[in-house]
Amino acid sequence: DFAHPISDCIEGITHSICTLEFEDHRPLYDWVKYNCGFGDNPRQIEFARLGLTRTIMSKRYLKRLVDTGVVEGWDDPRMPTLSGMRERGYPAEALLDFCDRIGVAKSNSMVEAALLEHCVRENLNANATRVMVVKEPLKLRIVNLSAPITVSVDNNPTAEGAGTHEVTLTPEIFIEKSDFSLDPPPKYHRLKPDGMVRLKGAYIIKYLSHETDDAGNVTAVNCEFIEDSMSGGVNAGIKVKGVLHWAPADALDVVINDYDYLLDEVEDGRDFGERLNPVTKVTYQGKAEPFLQNAKTYDRFQFMRLGYYTKNKKGEYNLIVGLKDSYKG
Repeated sequence: DFAHPISDCIEGITHSICTLEFEDHRPLYDWVKYNCGFGDNPRQIEFARLGLTRTIMSKRYLKRLVDTGVVEGWDDPRMPTLSGMRERGYPAEALLDFCDRIGVAKSNSMVEAALLEHCVRENLNANATRVMVVKEPLKLRIVNLSAPITVSVDNNPTAEGAGTHEVTLTPEIFIEKSDFSLDPPPKYHRLKPDGMVRLKGAYIIKYLSHETDDAGNVTAVNCEFIEDSMSGGVNAGIKVKGVLHWAPADALDVVINDYDYLLDEVEDGRDFGERLNPVTKVTYQGKAEPFLQNAKTYDRFQFMRLGYYTKNKKGEYNLIVGLKDSYKG
């Protein structure tokens, strides 16, 4: 209490910004600076701590997560630290936007984590290049495609002048395991027996048959493409409801890390240790179009239909934020 105002005065601090628990200390802060002959400056101003739903903000509890191995360090993408948010892929501009929106308060309150994600998502939607990455690959053969062809994919349809990049459609490709079902639920608009879907940037394909292993799991799907069904073709107008992303036969092997909130949804005053989510990280061995082979550390992309991802220091891809916006503000 004595060192704080004296050191601020000596160092030429004009405003000492503190959290609300120091409000009762301000009279002593002022008494010390006046009686030591420093005059009016600096001024102590208090503000409320930032509370974020489903997020641990206490350094003491964060240290416990690190020490007990719940997370992999202070820079773990699940941590609300600057190094953690960098590994998660949050753009600095999005964090500044978030700070501008919430402002500075004098009373404690909780801010929705969905607002932070909304700011991140808005930034990435405008700036991230779109690529096709398959998280859980399932082999698909296009039996009447005799040779590879090159198709173009928009880099970012929301950004004027973002251009396109090329992807090779090969006779054998990979689609998401969840994009094919033998027993589809109602309103399932992906590939199914006797069904048709469009491949992103390419042809409409029609189901022919599938293959299974001894356990009955689907291991491959056989299809045929519809002639002249690319955009601008005479059959392009055939009505299909599903559009699938895919990866070519020469796809890159990629490691994909999906993350969830550290805490459950129920804000009921329980200790953080009782609210920890049991599973907050899931890793997939995926397939990515070769466009990603030139990606640099911390580059950000939209993986079509999956979410926004960044390349981490290990060369793996971390989920930044999903595509669906839950913020209602």
